Amino acid sequence: MCISDKLTLLYIENYPQFIVNNSDLKIRTGIPGFDLIVDGGLKEGKTIVLSGKSGSGKSTFGMQFLHNGALDFEEPGIFVTLTQSPQELISDFRAFGWNIEKLIEEEKIMIIDARPFKINDQSFESGDILYETEPFPFTHLTQLILQGIKKIHAKRLVVDSLSVLSIQYGNQFNTRQGIQKMIHALDEQKCTSIFISENLESRTPPEWYAASGIVILNHTQKTSTMDRSIQVIKMRGIKHSEQTYPIRFNENGYHVLHPRLSAAS
Repeated sequence: MCISDKLTLLYIENYPQFIVNNSDLKIRTGIPGFDLIVDGGLKEGKTIVLSGKSGSGKSTFGMQFLHNGALDFEEPGIFVTLTQSPQELISDFRAFGWNIEKLIEEEKIMIIDARPFKINDQSFESGDILYETEPFPFTHLTQLILQGIKKIHAKRLVVDSLSVLSIQYGNQFNTRQGIQKMIHALDEQKCTSIFISENLESRTPPEWYAASGIVILNHTQKTSTMDRSIQVIKMRGIKHSEQTYPIRFNENGYHVLHPRLSAAS
């Protein structure tokens, strides 16, 4: 038994209030330690926001959610990228031993390239003019997602990141309305979703108001290490811990630990 498994067992033994309530249907993320602090998983069909500064590991958390769903729970998923190219994502996650390309071929994962601007022959071009003429820039994006859900029968979704659109289309009211419409459409499909958001200290992201849950990722540079942590701020309808928990990366991705156990890792 590896050290992370031992820590998880210790966590369950010492904190039995976070054991899964079998009377509620939950979508397990499969991320070690995380499901324990949200009463066994996320509510089916609901949307949470995963927020943090650059370098906090938001994309990794999102892809791990999809990867675990595809391999362990027979739940296909969609990753919508508004920043990196699909090729970059596939290459980056090989470091964790995740064969995203194979899962795409098997239609267990789909990557939708929805970048507003793309590089083509060393020049920038608008991404299929997805948003430029729309009063709500999320309308076309929602349609792309719904088409993807229908094609692979997706049960999970990650959008990385909504902040790209929020910054580009700075009208807060339009942005919030567009996000709300997208969430309603996903609710109808019973697709459990993670919207990734940059943690901008100057203002509250509009997606925070619309989502059912908010999870914050933090990281602080120490002399020779990086301290990473996670905290659940809001999770409607779920009994969740409000503590801040350390995060560790290993060759398989994220592990969420209890503070008093983190020294053993």
